[in-house]
Amino acid sequence: MAEREDLLTELHRALAHLDDPPYLERHPLATRLSFVARTPELSRGRALRRALRLAIAALDPGTGANGAALEARSYQVLYRWAVARQGMVAIANSLGISRRQAYRELRRAEEALAQVLGAPFPAAIDGPDGSAVAAPGRVEEELERLTRASEQDVDLDRLLREAVENVEYLARDTGASVRLQVEAGGLKVAANRVMLRQAILNLLSHAVSAQQRGEVSVRLWQSASHARVEIAYLPTETAPLPEPKSPYAVAGQLLSSLGIEWTHREQPGCESLISIRIPLAGERVLLIVDDNEGLVALFRSYLRHQPFRIHAAETADKALELVQSLRPDVIILDVMMPDRDGWEVLRELRATEAGARARIIVCSIINDPRLALALGADAFLNKPVDRASLLQALGTPLSGR
Repeated sequence: MAEREDLLTELHRALAHLDDPPYLERHPLATRLSFVARTPELSRGRALRRALRLAIAALDPGTGANGAALEARSYQVLYRWAVARQGMVAIANSLGISRRQAYRELRRAEEALAQVLGAPFPAAIDGPDGSAVAAPGRVEEELERLTRASEQDVDLDRLLREAVENVEYLARDTGASVRLQVEAGGLKVAANRVMLRQAILNLLSHAVSAQQRGEVSVRLWQSASHARVEIAYLPTETAPLPEPKSPYAVAGQLLSSLGIEWTHREQPGCESLISIRIPLAGERVLLIVDDNEGLVALFRSYLRHQPFRIHAAETADKALELVQSLRPDVIILDVMMPDRDGWEVLRELRATEAGARARIIVCSIINDPRLALALGADAFLNKPVDRASLLQALGTPLSGR
């Protein structure tokens, strides 16, 4: 019983940080759930977030389900608290229940969520008739299906043109129009084309429906190593909380499943903006923070023909500046630097948005990996570093010699 309570507490904490991949990266569930570790295209934090979102979606009772009012209410509490980020007082008021009842519903939903995720939760929950409900493991199956689904280089320009053409039929019915502005053609991103296309179609559908009249603007441009898609529109009224199966909510689930970052700002009477940030195919941005030019040159030679765009910073201040402009995927950080040590820089990096999302590898002649991991690093390299160790730390197959 104590073990089960501990595991449910871990699940509750993970749900409380559902949109915080750096926190989830170090969460115990990221290692307990075997299928999270088997998702090589995502970091453990993003893979765990995707698993949790899929598990929540698997609990959706649907609409009009007879005799499932309790299940539906538990699901609504879970969705609003973990996904929509509402407070428990607001949730209780909107559902017409007490705050204490809302917490009970959340507890029931978390127990059901544990079963959807499957093991490691040792005890089954009780079904309506008092019998034990077996863990279906639906999310593991769905994750494996998504992982097997073909990922390809997607022509983002062409995909957007097709999506805009399709949504124009809806726009005509609502008196709106859609304009596509391509500032950078030929951009290709690595993604499941069907899922990405559906997500963008759903977001365009949401924007057109919210605006009703006038022009919805879609802009495609490039920022460093990422393609950026922005959808701007003018909503006519305050939008209600999206239903779990609405186009907007489904788009969010799809983008999260793909590991794609996106933001949304909507305010009645003011221009609203949906911003999507997608890594370009075949390249990741690597920032090496080290005052030793020889080591930087060595790492460049090690990574020749590997999918990295390499930048270097000789000082901590330069590193912090480049992190904001480059938003690197990976940072290799030396400890012994002239202006300040790497431990200080590590803390400063993790305090920024761009640094929090990056994979940080501490690289030092001082062999103290436990300290590095305790202070927020994702991996540790002890100097001198050979090519195989570097590629292993970067998560890159030993190829391209």
